[in-house]
Amino acid sequence: MSKDTVLDHMKEEGLRLTPQRVHIVELLFELSHPTAERIYSMMIQKFPYVSQATVYNTLKKLKEIGFVKELTNGDKSSNFELTETDHWHFHCKACGEIYDLEPEETEALMAVGTHNGTFLVESFQVEFYGVCAKCKA
Repeated sequence: MSKDTVLDHMKEEGLRLTPQRVHIVELLFELSHPTAERIYSMMIQKFPYVSQATVYNTLKKLKEIGFVKELTNGDKSSNFELTETDHWHFHCKACGEIYDLEPEETEALMAVGTHNGTFLVESFQVEFYGVCAKCKA
């Protein structure tokens, strides 16, 4: 997925491509699993008068059209990522870093189980919590 693909799809969805919205998309490509607050704090460096609502509404719309996934945490904060595929995540409780894990499709399906065909898996989100190797050392 490219920045142009996301921006073109936003236009197709009727969103004006304001400089603020374009920069939000750029930050999503640049940052690893940022929170809306982190995006906002970086936005005000370039656009001092941008509102938090602009950031939240843009993230919400990108989520609705399927380009952004929201990762909700136990502390009620959310991280966001641009992605085209479902994958697992590991959250380090010490440093707060989030790592992408790419399971084989069969691993994901085996984790759910087939229950004699009663489930049709359309997407998934698996979250692991612990301490990363960097913090463990």
